[in-house]
Amino acid sequence: MKWGLLARAWLRLGEWLGAVACFLGVRRAVALDGLARAFPAATDGERRRLARAAYRQLGCSLAELLLVRRASEAQLEQLVRFEGWERYQAALEKGRGVVCAIAHFGNFELLARATARRGVRLSVIVRSLNDPFGRWIESDRSRMGARALAARGSSREALAALRRNEVLAIAVDQNMRPSRGIFVDFFGSPACTTPAAAVFALRAGAPLLAAFPIRQPDGTHVVRVLGPFETLLTGHAAVAALTQALTKAVEDQVRAHPDHWYWVHRRWKTRP
Repeated sequence: MKWGLLARAWLRLGEWLGAVACFLGVRRAVALDGLARAFPAATDGERRRLARAAYRQLGCSLAELLLVRRASEAQLEQLVRFEGWERYQAALEKGRGVVCAIAHFGNFELLARATARRGVRLSVIVRSLNDPFGRWIESDRSRMGARALAARGSSREALAALRRNEVLAIAVDQNMRPSRGIFVDFFGSPACTTPAAAVFALRAGAPLLAAFPIRQPDGTHVVRVLGPFETLLTGHAAVAALTQALTKAVEDQVRAHPDHWYWVHRRWKTRP
């Protein structure tokens, strides 16, 4: 999909605003701390360059959401392509629903919209956003066909969606409180991580996939679909093994595309 001149200018403005946010120090210390944990061998200058690139990526992604609100289905199909879509189709054919792990990686909000526009019946477990911009994000996501489920108290709805052979998407890269997470390795450090994706997949017998949108040089996106993630273990050991496997998948994608991840989040805030 080729953006017009005005649209490209809008995306550049988004990148510029992201760069300004970095320059002004908006959560820059958090981003640099995360980069130091993830890439200890990098120099300070290299980590600062990665931080600036991540801020530009985030600004561009937010600007892009406003553009795609008016995009047709054909335009959105050109903008977002899927690599490994057959993995999803094979998983759905099992009739037990599909659990898809996602991350705050690339234009993750665009991923939800593109998937729903493909006719996928999608529910996303999300934390409630109380600020005006956050509420707009949630409203626009729902308008595009992605149903939001609360992060707390929605287990029954989530399992019902899987029984209807729908897709349940869960972000697996946010810091959790000890009462709601388990510790797995992330970039060599223990990170408190939600086990929800593994738990729902095991309880429903649903295939467990992961999806990561990667921005291409021409401005389009390729969504890499990975999985299914499986284990022969049972009980808590199975939950821990699958959660670690998903977290390793996130780490691999972040290592390959470090500017794509949401470094302004305090991922290692909870300590063992």
